[in-house]
Amino acid sequence: MTPKTRAPHPVPDHCPGRPAAAVAVDVADPDLDADVRAVLAALALDPGSRDATLADVLVTDRPESATGVAGARVLRVAAEGAGGDDDGVVHLPSGTADLIGALMSPVAGRGGVLVAVVGAVGGCGASTLAAALAIRAAGSGRSLLVEADPRGTGVDLVLGTEAEPGLRVEDVRAELGGPDPDALWEAVPEVVPGCRVLARARRREPSGGGAGVPGRVAAPGGALGAVLAHRGAGGLVVCDAGGFAGDDPVLGRADLVVVVTRADLPGAVAAGRVMGDVRRGALVIRTQRGDPLHAADVADSAGIAGWHVLPEIRAVRGLAGSGGLGRSLGRGRGGRARRLGVLADAILAEVPPGVR
Repeated sequence: MTPKTRAPHPVPDHCPGRPAAAVAVDVADPDLDADVRAVLAALALDPGSRDATLADVLVTDRPESATGVAGARVLRVAAEGAGGDDDGVVHLPSGTADLIGALMSPVAGRGGVLVAVVGAVGGCGASTLAAALAIRAAGSGRSLLVEADPRGTGVDLVLGTEAEPGLRVEDVRAELGGPDPDALWEAVPEVVPGCRVLARARRREPSGGGAGVPGRVAAPGGALGAVLAHRGAGGLVVCDAGGFAGDDPVLGRADLVVVVTRADLPGAVAAGRVMGDVRRGALVIRTQRGDPLHAADVADSAGIAGWHVLPEIRAVRGLAGSGGLGRSLGRGRGGRARRLGVLADAILAEVPPGVR
């Protein structure tokens, strides 16, 4: 039976602040549930179920003892005339404006920065750029590079830390709000002072082993838990997200999504699609000799007014292959990888004002 829908109060055209990126809904009353979902739709928020992994906010009409999503702020709602004068409960539909204000208010503990790097097409150097961003950000605080791509080959190989002991993505649990940020920082391998890396393990646990769940399921949850824990503690996270997926929970929370593509027709088409789906993005075009398109043509095709160019740098290829990229980028303006360091600095400058 489809619950009837009652129109809530109009949603203001301009709401201050930024809404939570992930909202879980656990409302038993069908009319009240319809009111909540109408508000979320007006704010362009996709409601998840009560057990949504690490939701920012849980909206519910259940008593306190029956609720609980790890790490979520709880917003309680009730139907009009339900009784009670609890200031902590929003009555709908008359309290629609209050619900909007609560959803738009900053999420507690979000003092850090999340920069996600995605490849619009394969083989465009997204992992190398993600590593450069994390290293160049190390001078301003704790910078954590997280490999979230379940098909990733190992960002630690680029940095030469694959043999270093320490935590890997598969070791991180996402339950109970994620890991302790200080314990996480101390447990992962160091690249340069102020920058550490949480990469994927070389060998995956078989289904049912180790963590007790299939590796394909455990690894993304572990990456997300680490991302939110480090960011929530005020650190900067650079996430090597691999390819683009519209429902990726990391991309939905990112302060800046860096889209890397190639200077050819498939790269231009893919970049246009991805840039159209991200809330705030920066386009980086990988160029090399013999490209069929100019970088400006790719940006124009994608409808992007400003972009960055990542040229073919032989020194970078050699440094990444030998694991020396971290040491080179950590020196002043970037040593042999100076141009890559300059590019990383320019992208980090695009983090929205007031976030860093």
